Amino acid sequence: MGSSGRSLRVAAVLCGVASAALAQTGGPLVLAGRVVRVSGSDSLPVAGAFVVGHHVGTQRQGPVDSVRTDAAGRFRIVVARPDSAGMYVVSLRYQGIGYFAPPVESSDRAGAAAMLLAAYDTSTSGPPLSLAMRHIVVTAAERDGSHRVMDILQVHNDGTTTRVVADSTAATWRVRLPAGIVEVEPGEGEVSPAAVRLDGEQLAVAAPFPPGDKQVVVAYVVPRGIRTLRVPVDQPTARLEFLVELSGVEVSGAGIREVESMVLEGRTLRRFTAEHVAAGAEVTVELEAAGGAGRRFTWIVVVAAGAALAAGLVLGVRRGGAGRSFAAPVPGSDPEVLATMIAALDERFEGREAGTPADEWLRYTSRRAELTERLRAALARGVSA
Repeated sequence: MGSSGRSLRVAAVLCGVASAALAQTGGPLVLAGRVVRVSGSDSLPVAGAFVVGHHVGTQRQGPVDSVRTDAAGRFRIVVARPDSAGMYVVSLRYQGIGYFAPPVESSDRAGAAAMLLAAYDTSTSGPPLSLAMRHIVVTAAERDGSHRVMDILQVHNDGTTTRVVADSTAATWRVRLPAGIVEVEPGEGEVSPAAVRLDGEQLAVAAPFPPGDKQVVVAYVVPRGIRTLRVPVDQPTARLEFLVELSGVEVSGAGIREVESMVLEGRTLRRFTAEHVAAGAEVTVELEAAGGAGRRFTWIVVVAAGAALAAGLVLGVRRGGAGRSFAAPVPGSDPEVLATMIAALDERFEGREAGTPADEWLRYTSRRAELTERLRAALARGVSA
């Protein structure tokens, strides 16, 4: 699912919890606009494109209708009884790649009537894909001395075409991971796990990359016995950031420096950043020995920390006491982070009940119910504030 798809799902979670009943709006909703092919600085209409309108809500979702564009690339889809608690989006496939317009709420009649769906030609070549941002979250030691890591990579395509693989064995983009890590798994990013594989010490991604940014997430474990995590920088990186649940360690290399800390669920996490990091640099994190169960974060909190960093949500500065720290959106209080966590769960499990073990499905439904209840409370606090 791309960035529009993820934004759509998160927004739908927020809307669905804020209004549990599926009330009807006062009249049909018109999804209308144009499909254009972006070529350099030009936008050319796409005639005959097959456009699908989608409804996404917490209780129900699916396509509502489909049409073909006219000679000017225009389309018009009428939703007779729109869901006021849901979101709507239009999509198409162009040269085998799926594209989405920004989602709209049913109350946004003006936005729904002026949608722009952009598509691009595909190419196996072009300007090198680059790393706009890389966020790395490192947990304190588990009881066995291992450390869990979430690596969030924002890949930028500066070209004018969607980058695709030359053949089924190739990769559109690669990045070198630290040596010695284990249990490497794709995370809840904007790239299908099926398009990500480990090739030696490199993460190879075969997904298409349209112009702009696309997020790749990978999780891995630094096993017991490795006391220094060495993160290689094998390509120019505009911004590199570490978030560490380690109080007395040293993070060094690549011009990295410590900045204001981040507070999450009452814990202070140290932050280190570097900008315009050249290829060939290396950052080292001195890890601690085995930790105690009472001081470790759960993995879902690490996911939330990563989501906060990747979404650029670490914004507000909270002052007080002897110092100051960046107040991150925390899973217990911030609707956006809670909605992101619910959306990530849904992306992993929705439609897969038949193939999921019963105990795992029960954990999913229980966790989702818990997060939904916390989201309702957070929204209620926001309304009363």
